[in-house]
Amino acid sequence: MKGWKVTEPHRIAETERNEPFDNTVSSKVKVTKALITLSDVLRYNGTNKSNFILGTYGIGVVSETGENMFSLQKDMRVYLSPVLDCKECYNCRNGDKNHCSDLQIAGENFDGFLSDFAVMPTPALYFLPESVSDEDALYVDYVSQAISIIDKLEVQKGEHVAVIGGDNLSIILAQLLIYYQAVPILIDTDPGSIEIAKSTGIYYTLGADENWIREVSSLTGGRMAKHVVYNLNSSISARTAFNLAGFNSPVAITGNFMKNSPISFVPAMKKQLHIFCVNSGYGNIEASINLIANNAVNFSKLKHSHAKYEDVPNVLAEMAAQYEKSERVSDTVIDLL
Repeated sequence: MKGWKVTEPHRIAETERNEPFDNTVSSKVKVTKALITLSDVLRYNGTNKSNFILGTYGIGVVSETGENMFSLQKDMRVYLSPVLDCKECYNCRNGDKNHCSDLQIAGENFDGFLSDFAVMPTPALYFLPESVSDEDALYVDYVSQAISIIDKLEVQKGEHVAVIGGDNLSIILAQLLIYYQAVPILIDTDPGSIEIAKSTGIYYTLGADENWIREVSSLTGGRMAKHVVYNLNSSISARTAFNLAGFNSPVAITGNFMKNSPISFVPAMKKQLHIFCVNSGYGNIEASINLIANNAVNFSKLKHSHAKYEDVPNVLAEMAAQYEKSERVSDTVIDLL
């Protein structure tokens, strides 16, 4: 198979890989679409190291199935899981892979999906019904991660949740909070992201020119937010997230990429906040596909670009330039057909 791999910071080349295919445990998929995100940009510019083909998110069509896999058939359209359990940590070795402590990420720990074909463990392939479009399917992991956040926060009907950041993950999360009858308050400094959020039905949005503490206090009757989600992709400081939380409230730190971020925990200590991290939606893929099939999320307004497979070097260079200028980096859908 062939695909795009980083050779050195800010350089990418098409590489050939002879991927071993054991049809007793694996299946082969013709990748049809992939999604370039900030994760790929951070690998491209050298912030995060990768010796693998890029592309964390992808969909495709099964070209060769494993043995005795009656539910999986040739030419079936599937979503490729972006994370796999490590099989080595304590939890994996004791049959609790849903709590794997070292999840393996496509494009970082194994070959990603900016390639013509992918060989995957058969259980890591998920059937996509006709009601789920190709582009919507590329956001399955965003939905899965949002489900993990909501579950771990234990959000109840009518509770206010401050969502700090206005990228696609945050907007999807806010929509799901509404679906589960919570009350999201989405906060971001980018006017374009605020407008996109409003267009998807998110009623409470706060932009750069508003007093966030005063507005959240007003919306919550002075209690502040019952729950807070801080997206690491936000240009807003974590201190703001802690200041918007009510006393003893849970705060989820999340994002669909890995990068270092300076955080002061003084406000969190004063309020005795409960802080936890969510970095994937592992285990929620089937539930996410079902939610998408039932129109729980409106993806039509999300901001992303489109490009062809051969355009990947230029796309990554442009996205890296945006990131280095501290501009919002939008996802890019890559068509591999």
